[in-house]
Amino acid sequence: MIRENTSIERIQKLLDQLPKETVIGEFAGRDSVAAMMEALKQSDVNHILPVVTFAPTEYGSEKELEVNNAKMMEQVQQRYGEEKKIYPLIYYSSLPLWRMLNGRFVMALQEAFGFYTPCMGCHAYFHLARIPLAAKLGKKIIAGERESHGGKIKVNQLDLCLDSYQRILKALGMDLLLPIRSVESGDAVEKLIGWNWAAEEEQPVCLFSGNYRDSQGKAIYDLEKIQRFLTEFLEPLSIHLGKHYLENPEMTEEEMKAITEAWEANR
Repeated sequence: MIRENTSIERIQKLLDQLPKETVIGEFAGRDSVAAMMEALKQSDVNHILPVVTFAPTEYGSEKELEVNNAKMMEQVQQRYGEEKKIYPLIYYSSLPLWRMLNGRFVMALQEAFGFYTPCMGCHAYFHLARIPLAAKLGKKIIAGERESHGGKIKVNQLDLCLDSYQRILKALGMDLLLPIRSVESGDAVEKLIGWNWAAEEEQPVCLFSGNYRDSQGKAIYDLEKIQRFLTEFLEPLSIHLGKHYLENPEMTEEEMKAITEAWEANR
């Protein structure tokens, strides 16, 4: 993982100080920032706590994340003054949660559904990982998921996947807000951001990037298989794990493994 979590003591102190209606913002790349900027246009979104969640497959530096969050804070100050506010970044990941959704059942998933990619489970993980924070604030999470990326297919952001992520969080008492879900072009994203975004090569990178594409870059996927994977595996396991994770975000890998394997045995 790129870096350790923000300390529990610092997080708790921050949560105690924030307005209770504060919304969690998923901070990653351009799309997540554009989503937060778009969400701030709503009258009921006035305070956003941006949270970085890493997967263990990512490498690189968080330096540009900090730079871009500082720019976002400045942009919000210029646009809204004291009316709306973005807070400094915190870091909050759960490697045991990622492993249970994406690493534990690789061969079983390949056999059951006829394919495997970690990307859908990884995006579900990104949303789930932040729910202990959201539960103590406004019970809302903003994400920059988009159905279309200038015509390029991202399997983990197909419409049925986005619907699935929202159902998972709804079952756990949270709202997953996707304010730029229908935004297609990168130019539109740039306009929402309001400044020149740092180069892609300066952002954290995933080792599995492009894993579902052929040698020509075309996405390989089967909608029926994906739908089965979502409804028979990812949704029920995410909801089951999410309930335990909400109660005890500091669960060890062994504890989460026992919960997961009991779920699998009783299916």
